[in-house]
Amino acid sequence: MRLAQPEDADALAEISRRSLHYAWSERDFLITIKNPQAKVYLAEGSDGAAGYVVLYHAADEGEIASVGVHPSQRRRGIGSRILGYMMEQCGTFGVKKLFLEVRESNDAAQGLYESFGFLRVGVRKDFYDSPKEDAFLMMRIL
Repeated sequence: MRLAQPEDADALAEISRRSLHYAWSERDFLITIKNPQAKVYLAEGSDGAAGYVVLYHAADEGEIASVGVHPSQRRRGIGSRILGYMMEQCGTFGVKKLFLEVRESNDAAQGLYESFGFLRVGVRKDFYDSPKEDAFLMMRIL
């Protein structure tokens, strides 16, 4: 696990394209990697980039903006390991509370986040498109 660098942006965008309905572009990752209020953590496997998590932070709060695991690397614990690593790192820059949104229908992701102690604290009506769907707002105190 490590912080992503600009040269990782293409691989990150490929994971996003293969993982998310609304994928992040290489440019999105480049902008985020250079943002001092963001961290992009990269998990590497034997074939290169395996997964990532994007965290935005300000003051003592953080928001997990995107998580992706390459389809060929799923069911290997990469999502758990990278989330755990990111959460360990939060203390080094003062984050004490984490937030995220997850699709109401994404039971697997909800289960992962709940296993890390995230609690459902709200609903964002019609947050997602294609299909239109509510998001659960989840939070964890570190």
